[in-house]
Amino acid sequence: MNQDVWSLLELGYSQEECRINGHYHLYFHKFSLPWLKHLTQLTIKASVLERYSLGRIIHRLGCLNHLDRFLCKYGYTQPQSLTEALLHQFISEINSGNRQNAIAYALNLWKEEQWLEIPFIPIKLKQNTPKIETIPEEVLYQIYEKFDLFPPTIERLFRLQLVLGCRIGEILTMPRHSLKQESDKWFLLRWVEKRQHWRFVQIHPLVAELVQEQQRFLDAQFGRDSEFDKLFCTVYTHHQSIPWADRELDTTLFYKPQTITRLRISNWLINFREVADLKDKHGNRFKLTSHMFRRTKASIMAHCEVEDEYIAAVLGHGSLDMLPHYRQRSLIRLEKEANLKGYVDMYGRVTSFKPRKTRYEKLANLLKVSTPLGECHRPTMLGDCQHRYACLSCPHHRITPEDKSQLEADLNRLQQDYYQAQKDGQSRRVTEITNLLALIQKRLDGLSELQHLQEHKTNG
Repeated sequence: MNQDVWSLLELGYSQEECRINGHYHLYFHKFSLPWLKHLTQLTIKASVLERYSLGRIIHRLGCLNHLDRFLCKYGYTQPQSLTEALLHQFISEINSGNRQNAIAYALNLWKEEQWLEIPFIPIKLKQNTPKIETIPEEVLYQIYEKFDLFPPTIERLFRLQLVLGCRIGEILTMPRHSLKQESDKWFLLRWVEKRQHWRFVQIHPLVAELVQEQQRFLDAQFGRDSEFDKLFCTVYTHHQSIPWADRELDTTLFYKPQTITRLRISNWLINFREVADLKDKHGNRFKLTSHMFRRTKASIMAHCEVEDEYIAAVLGHGSLDMLPHYRQRSLIRLEKEANLKGYVDMYGRVTSFKPRKTRYEKLANLLKVSTPLGECHRPTMLGDCQHRYACLSCPHHRITPEDKSQLEADLNRLQQDYYQAQKDGQSRRVTEITNLLALIQKRLDGLSELQHLQEHKTNG
């Protein structure tokens, strides 16, 4: 606790974790306020005992270091001067949810341990529309065309990341002997970072061939009995550019039985996007990062209408919070759905033929049943419908523009019944009709939106 430099290896983090993240020590010598420095050391020690990831530890240390600079800048040097308003001012400098989370964690810990108590209520930060950082189709085509600019082992690494949707850290820690075969099925052992456990995932036989090719490379390079136990090793050249960018040069590649670092991966991609001259459809240079391969995998699954829960399971998410980063909620998507055949569900949302959330469609085909108004898309495997005579309140019910006249007629009739029920003092009937009127109005609003989208496509 009295030292300004802490060894991450002594704190229990592995050589491999330190190498991948490029950090072997934690530094506290830049703190100017002794009391905040001591509290930060206690906070980091508690985080280590709770086995937080190395990245989270480094972020918390950096955040509290920035707080130290902020307080010194404005002349607040005593713990008594640290107030909720001051902390919110510090957080608002960059409007960062990560910064607020780090501060909230530290304050809760200080309060529980009775080190320092500061009233603090996290505020709701302005949420920007999630930036969808996927690889556009035209850029993905260029990448596939020029993948061979990479050394074969690096090319296989990125191909595997795109297929599996793994985080780059999960790829770098993948075991050398990670394949297993059961009958005609192949499984790959992978680490799920967010859930902190290993699991086997089923893969396509062609993916298994890709992994086997990399395994054969390692056997040839380091020997079958090599102690190196990772699927991907370090590769480098004596030049600061992508090998084989100039095919006339004989570039020698060097391999080490060491785990690749994140920094080296980043450098490979920076050089690749420059040499490959990646450009989007507007002619702008495209800044490719390793995480984009993962997000592109998720975006492709979302475009194919794979369920949110399944996407989260494949990507190893702990919740569905990150899915907006992969889904393109745009007019183009709605136009495509409206072009197939426009439907409106009970919530007034424009949808395609299949309901958005139907986990049963993998097990049986949907049966389209005609009803007095619209169509029912309830799978027969679910058994008899408890809403047989109440289609308006059924989430499986869909209508089309052809049903609009019937809807309007029902709306007028129900409005007359509503006035009559009010006149007769039938409060229960009034409530029932009010709910039905709301359901019909939502459908009519949805049909208006659908009609607008179809007209927009026709005129466009």
